[in-house]
Amino acid sequence: MEQNYFSRLRVLDLTGELGPYAARMYAGLGADVIHLEPPAGDPLRHVGPFFRNTPGPQASLPYLYFNAGKRGMAIDLTQAAGRAVFRRLCQSADLLLDSCVPGYLDSLGLSYAELSQDNPKLVQTSITPFGHSGPLAGYPGSDLTCSALSGFLYLAGVDGDKPVRAPDNQAYRMAEAYAAVGSSIALFGARRTGRGQFVDVACIEAEVMALENAAQFWDLEGKIRRGRGREAGGATLHPCADGYIALVAIMGRNKPMWVPFVKWMQEEGVEEWQVFDDDKWIDYAYRTSDEGYATFCRVFERYTRAHDKAYVYATGQRYNIAVTPVSDGQDLLENPQLRHRNFWQTVHNETLGADITYPGAPYEFGELQWRFGRNAPRFGEHTVEVLAESGYSATEVDQLITTGAVHAEQR
Repeated sequence: MEQNYFSRLRVLDLTGELGPYAARMYAGLGADVIHLEPPAGDPLRHVGPFFRNTPGPQASLPYLYFNAGKRGMAIDLTQAAGRAVFRRLCQSADLLLDSCVPGYLDSLGLSYAELSQDNPKLVQTSITPFGHSGPLAGYPGSDLTCSALSGFLYLAGVDGDKPVRAPDNQAYRMAEAYAAVGSSIALFGARRTGRGQFVDVACIEAEVMALENAAQFWDLEGKIRRGRGREAGGATLHPCADGYIALVAIMGRNKPMWVPFVKWMQEEGVEEWQVFDDDKWIDYAYRTSDEGYATFCRVFERYTRAHDKAYVYATGQRYNIAVTPVSDGQDLLENPQLRHRNFWQTVHNETLGADITYPGAPYEFGELQWRFGRNAPRFGEHTVEVLAESGYSATEVDQLITTGAVHAEQR
């Protein structure tokens, strides 16, 4: 696609808590993304954390980030006039992203079959918990239920411990990333053939893709794979003076991997380092035994607790040890690699009267320029503007606002 392709795209974003990042990725590349909200507002506006811990429709930090770069319009699809506006918007759109319950748009006479009659090139990508087909298609879902059913929840645990949930709606984020990719493929096809298509993205399937080889472990070996657990030197967390580090000093019976670790401990003058200079550590059974794990932690943590994680990381890297700090939010903001790549973007929000720092581009292109774009829209901020672009007269716009088919911000 040539450099200015995305800037010529119009994307309708009919998503809420699920789906907004897919449209956000298009906005970052210059597409005209119009976020369509129901009369009650996007439910994401009520999801924290909030700016200065004060809830408000324009203070949700997730809403501000996921909807940055977009224009905003409020529309009531339960009204015939609202549906007519929606259909007109779809006539000039390239992509419709939605996260509606399967069958909802169909029940309003807004199915893809009907919308594509007006605009054969339209691509519609629907992001739902379980997709539009199958026995679970009509079931309600959430990030938690998708994480549980996909196996992702169970994978993050050890032995008989209860499953552990990853933060920040990872099932949603994964599905949104796949939706952005799938939509781009469909848009490319529409450009070549003149025909759009319906793209069905299910969170449960997207998150299954994150299970690595867990399914193969059962298929080939009859084993249920979970976290590695208490294996000395094998994917373990250890406390430092200011947090934690993660360490992989050995895998399987890989003695050449263990030898540099022993040398590291020796040359750092770690008390009792000699206990590591023994081939019994190459034996997986010993490393996972209570004695092996307790001994490893006693000696190694005597060293890590005496230093900050940056020091442990830097020295370990000199010995080619797979050790890394466990970063918190402050670490990320101060990370020199992220700063060098200008990952963090500080933008002034006029509505809040403050500068807010957001994550930036998830990628860098050789030619395409990613941009943060405008602040997330206020409720109904661009309704009048969008309607005028769609050919509605000032009188017609006033009528739509008066009847409640759309909502426009009062300026």
